Amino acid sequence: MLNDKKVAFLFPGQGKISKTIISSRIGKRLFCIAEQNGLLLRKLVQDNELDLLTRTEYAQPMILIDSLIREEKLRDRGLTPAVVAGHSLGEYAALVSAGVLTAEDALCTVMERARLMTAIKGGMVAVLKLTIVEVRSICKSVRGDLVIANYNAPEQAVISGGKTALRQATELVEQMGGRAIPLHVSGAFHSPAALGAEKKLAPAIAKLSFAAPLVPVISSVSGDPECDGVRLKKLLLTQITSCVRWVDVINSMTREGVSYGVEAGTSRVLSNLGRQITSQIKFLSFEEALHGRI
Repeated sequence: MLNDKKVAFLFPGQGKISKTIISSRIGKRLFCIAEQNGLLLRKLVQDNELDLLTRTEYAQPMILIDSLIREEKLRDRGLTPAVVAGHSLGEYAALVSAGVLTAEDALCTVMERARLMTAIKGGMVAVLKLTIVEVRSICKSVRGDLVIANYNAPEQAVISGGKTALRQATELVEQMGGRAIPLHVSGAFHSPAALGAEKKLAPAIAKLSFAAPLVPVISSVSGDPECDGVRLKKLLLTQITSCVRWVDVINSMTREGVSYGVEAGTSRVLSNLGRQITSQIKFLSFEEALHGRI
């Protein structure tokens, strides 16, 4: 049954942290690398230090490791992706899954990415119940540099920028009948405010060896299936400041004939977003896929 179904693996961005560590081969290896670099991630989870683990410098490498552990478990269960995609940070896990990057290179780059992103000022706010056109209008109406950071669903976007501009935008969102939810992130990611971090990360990405992907990687920057390692490197160089085009990613999956989208993460965020975008793909959580819902 698995052979006649086209499966996509979806990897989450910065968000909910798993409270438990799943035992795995790749996890053991990557936690050791993190510890060698001074990040005692495994101990933080074991000690239930969830407040620390929500901080960007810990959250990003922890989520990458968790995603790759889950990817390994899905493959052990017999699932093989025909397409992969990642939401922001999740793109690194997608590149590993597609054979473009080694897990070790991805982790070392993400640790540096996380360190640099802690210095970004500003914040982010999720906007619900408004269209992308309405959100774009709000961004243009406020004083300050405010942009759409994530286009997550037909009526869900994330705006990013300075704190004053975000407060003004929140008032406009509520006046227009929408809902504004501040996100617990350290700065205005996927906005011009992140340009300094992006430039400082560029040498680390430039040194990496990018192989041709074994399966298409649908880039969150372009929204399209990418099948060239050189092109994927160029896109990753601009990722920290670029809008996450998740609606375009899922629409590309539909055109690729994907039957199932499996979330290789601890939450159901991407599964829920996918259901808002298309009914042509059945979206499953990690647990659903692991326990035979395909």
